Amino acid sequence: MKKLGPVLLLLAQTFVLSAVTIFCVAPVSCRATEEGIVMLTGDYEAPKLTDFSVIDESTLQLVFSESVKLLNTVVSPKLEGISDSMEHSETAVPSPAIEAASGALGKFEAEVHAQDDGRSFTVVLEVACEVGKSYEFLGIVEDKVGNTLTFCIPFTGFNSRIPELIITEAQIKYAKGSSGGKEIYRGEFVEFLTLKGGNLGGLELVSGSDGESKKYCFPAVEVEKGQVFIAHLRSVAEGCVDEREDFDEATAPHSAAGVLDLWSENTSARLHDSADVIVVRNGVSGLLLDAFMYADAKTLEWKSGPAEFAAKAAAAGIYETGDVSEAALCSGVSPLKSFKRTDAEALCEAVLAGEDYVYPVRNSGDLWEVGPVTPGTL
Repeated sequence: MKKLGPVLLLLAQTFVLSAVTIFCVAPVSCRATEEGIVMLTGDYEAPKLTDFSVIDESTLQLVFSESVKLLNTVVSPKLEGISDSMEHSETAVPSPAIEAASGALGKFEAEVHAQDDGRSFTVVLEVACEVGKSYEFLGIVEDKVGNTLTFCIPFTGFNSRIPELIITEAQIKYAKGSSGGKEIYRGEFVEFLTLKGGNLGGLELVSGSDGESKKYCFPAVEVEKGQVFIAHLRSVAEGCVDEREDFDEATAPHSAAGVLDLWSENTSARLHDSADVIVVRNGVSGLLLDAFMYADAKTLEWKSGPAEFAAKAAAAGIYETGDVSEAALCSGVSPLKSFKRTDAEALCEAVLAGEDYVYPVRNSGDLWEVGPVTPGTL
């Protein structure tokens, strides 16, 4: 705890003196003398953190805008209800969030290696981070003239076992109805087939029309070769249970018995009704694992969001050009009818038989048909 004293003290000073910071970063200052006002110039701008990267399970990399001295670093687990606490202290006692970030509630020992340019640093942890678990990196740096920067960055444990997936079914419609006096909700979902096993931690599911703010981030869950699982994009009914071990726990409409059902906490609309591009990607590298494009007959070209994703799908080799003409036609899609990939079962059999395949797997509109919703069944 003695080692944490300087960190906590500097953090407290940082927050208490935050109002004064505005005056400290001005490139020009002045002072009053008997003769009048004298203008002072100098470097009053704090250094900036320009890049923070998670290289692997135990290595982090930082790059700054100028040569700096790394005064202190703390890597700590992000504690739910504590690290994100909005509680603050009006005394010398640090708030729960500051206490957690400073390592008072647990931290990782690490070695810091500075590069020759003085701007880049590699931080090697003695213990590897867990896949998908949340952490915080607290750092304090100082430039050559004494300007300091205190920063705290959240990050997720690196996933070195990214699985290979393809989208096999997509339900883009939402419906609310009733049966026997009970309300029934049927929400949007995307079904996947696992071609190569791994961990879902760090993967993201997003569509061009929804945008980045509405992406679904997968939890750190293990999936096996040949396994089918479902990502439900709206939780609005009883039985929307995010499963881990018991695959019969979710009972809401479109959940599947004996199949892994994952549920987003979202309660509002997802996926466009008439034209969209859905992608699943590595959230760290941005590389696409798979994509699915659909459009109605009236859509002649993509809007800006889907257009960007379509171009990325073509660049990844999933679609030939990404043009809207390659999209699956969404005629007939309803809350009880979804898009289904027609070669999914054959792909599953080939993978389980050990046959070779090219990944990412090529996709096209003629590989899809609209039929009854069958989540969990290829």
